[in-house]
Amino acid sequence: MHASILKYFAEVARSGSIRKASDELHVATSAVSRQIKKLEDELGAPLFERFSDGLRLTAAGEIVLKHAKDTLLKYELMKSDLGDLQGKCAGRVHIASLDSLAIQFLPEFVMGFHRWHPAVDFRIRYDNYTSIFHFLADGDVDIGVTFDLARPHDIKLVYGVPMPLMAMVSRNHPLARQKSVTLQECAQFKLLLQLDNEVMSSMIAVELGALNRVGRTLVATNNQMMLKPLILSGEGVAFFTPLGLLDELDAGEVVALHIAGSQLHNLQVGIVVPRQRQLTHAAEVVIESMSVELKKFSDKIHAVIQR
Repeated sequence: MHASILKYFAEVARSGSIRKASDELHVATSAVSRQIKKLEDELGAPLFERFSDGLRLTAAGEIVLKHAKDTLLKYELMKSDLGDLQGKCAGRVHIASLDSLAIQFLPEFVMGFHRWHPAVDFRIRYDNYTSIFHFLADGDVDIGVTFDLARPHDIKLVYGVPMPLMAMVSRNHPLARQKSVTLQECAQFKLLLQLDNEVMSSMIAVELGALNRVGRTLVATNNQMMLKPLILSGEGVAFFTPLGLLDELDAGEVVALHIAGSQLHNLQVGIVVPRQRQLTHAAEVVIESMSVELKKFSDKIHAVIQR
């Protein structure tokens, strides 16, 4: 009903690359390039500036992108309304989430939700909490699941649960016998740190730095899955919320220690949405269901770490 060209253009604008857009859209690179050229010829203006590291929107491209996003959103709202007429929840829901939720919570949620609402499909991406806010503000996703920390004024929290950042060690680590630790104690051991994680970085850089202590970093990576076996091996201390380590905590393989005096003890993970944008009925149903499941998941986590 709406030309594929709008989807192609919006994806190229988001990714900054025709090749990346074609991969995401599962369409040949030549087809995407041809449609972009056709749109530029039709409108009589270049929509992208070409650089060695990718494409960037021109002023004309910014105007076209706003139109494309508005049109595609209205199309999704219309499809959702048609689904309501047929008595079913239908449509596509875009979610941006912390990667720790990809390990257990979101896969289980999607499977459970799909059993009740098979006409809803998902597009889910994972990133750090700042990027998730940007995705929401730019209209790239409908729902964010992230830390409720320094939230922009145009983003609102729909539902949140407490999820403190804790020191994670193996059950055989010297610190495992303690109920809580200080950062000063953690700094005496090798550290397993996350890159591209502003929450963790702020704690390490500010709070540890204030103690004039610099722990030895064994590994710093942006892949949480890589750090998990290093924690289990007893190689060092990592700083995580319990979200991605529930199975290991439940089995007693990993011990979660409260960080005494930490500014992030009251950290919260929540479902956030754009304050002014209208959501589809499908997105609203997802939020309602996800809030219930997030509460159950949080209760399970806290029961495990308080044993």
